[in-house]
Amino acid sequence: MIKVDFSKAVQLRFGIYLLGLIPGVFFELCIAMGNPPLAASVISSLHQIYPFGAYSLLFLFLTSSWFVGSGFFFAAWITEQLVFYGFALSRYAIRITFGSQWLYHRLGILQGFPPKQTFFLRSLSKLIFWARQREFSTEARPALKCLRRATKQLLKVGYGLDISHELQSDGSEWEAWYSVLGKPLRGIQEAVIACRTVLGCGLAGFTALYASPALRERYFIGLCFVFAASGFFYSFNIARWTFNPVRRSLLRLKSISLELSEVTTLTVMQKAKSANRLRPTTEASEDAQE
Repeated sequence: MIKVDFSKAVQLRFGIYLLGLIPGVFFELCIAMGNPPLAASVISSLHQIYPFGAYSLLFLFLTSSWFVGSGFFFAAWITEQLVFYGFALSRYAIRITFGSQWLYHRLGILQGFPPKQTFFLRSLSKLIFWARQREFSTEARPALKCLRRATKQLLKVGYGLDISHELQSDGSEWEAWYSVLGKPLRGIQEAVIACRTVLGCGLAGFTALYASPALRERYFIGLCFVFAASGFFYSFNIARWTFNPVRRSLLRLKSISLELSEVTTLTVMQKAKSANRLRPTTEASEDAQE
């Protein structure tokens, strides 16, 4: 039985440039079905200029769909970036207000010794604890310990760097290593691409409503809303994963573990090849001594 893996036949980076076809084809098909006279007039005008064949018309249709769909795909990327920066802005606002070190010290002064147990101070203490927990999560400590061990091993095995006694404990240098090490996770990449594609289809459907008034039916509008809402929800979920300390540490650990596994396998294979090359020479020298 012959099995064909298209994920290896078509590279991921090359396929990204072709994903604009999906929202573009959806947009043009919606206009053609919503306004058939418009589609017929466009095809007749093309035949009057040049008698295109069936394959030529198909090529022109796919090319125009790619150009139009790339715009919707880019608009989906902009929406994803806006969601990401919205999360970043909210985290920064929490950090400089309730999660600030100044307010934490001010709370200690207000509580005094022995600590006062008023309703206001209890509520403020819970709010400050919640804000600081978003930056320094105790649940992420086991994942961070494993992540640092895997990073040290990867730097030692793959790059020949022994940093066991050089890095500081504040985490700034660790963040630099985490940002450059690790293999990109294919599942996360595919999720981001699917998010942009679905959101692009939703934007294309809403745009087609203005070009073809016949599409302004509740079923088609509901379909476009499902596409747009699904893509926006995926973007929101990915941004939430990115800013969650526990999930972010686990994703980094998986990425570095994949690269460490590849580097270790490659090192073992190189050592095995070197041993096989040295074996005939050793055997020949032993025969000569005998």
